[in-house]
Amino acid sequence: MSAAVRVQVHMHGNLRRFMAGGADRAVLELAPGTTVGALLGQLGATDDVWLVAVNGVAVELDRVLGPGDRVDCFEPVAGG
Repeated sequence: MSAAVRVQVHMHGNLRRFMAGGADRAVLELAPGTTVGALLGQLGATDDVWLVAVNGVAVELDRVLGPGDRVDCFEPVAGG
């Protein structure tokens, strides 16, 4: 059986409400093969995240996460 994949997740702005204790970042252990979309689903944030970057590069939800990846999640920003 493969070992869990550890990634650092940073929820920007109000998205931190999806993290334990309202923290803005945490290291999470995921099953091998977990995609960005699956991670957002596990956190309950699928409908609230506008953009995801992995290691500083914008990615699609089908991007498979690997050991040590840094995941940044951003919400839509309203301007006026």
